[in-house]
Amino acid sequence: MANYNIIPLNELIAQFERLPGIGKKTAQRLAYNILEQPPERAQQFAEALVNARKKIHFCKDCQGFTDMEKC
Repeated sequence: MANYNIIPLNELIAQFERLPGIGKKTAQRLAYNILEQPPERAQQFAEALVNARKKIHFCKDCQGFTDMEKC
């Protein structure tokens, strides 16, 4: 895959590369896949990431993931 020195694309690839188990080629594939989607779908993906990070935390009792105070 060519690198066209497109800064937003390189930033997106770099963020995917930060995920565990994701190398350069997979990060590029994921980034290109996002760019091929309709804008609404990319927006839904972004909102799901932000929403999950805001609302999901560890349960006070079992330390599992939950979106409530206790699971």
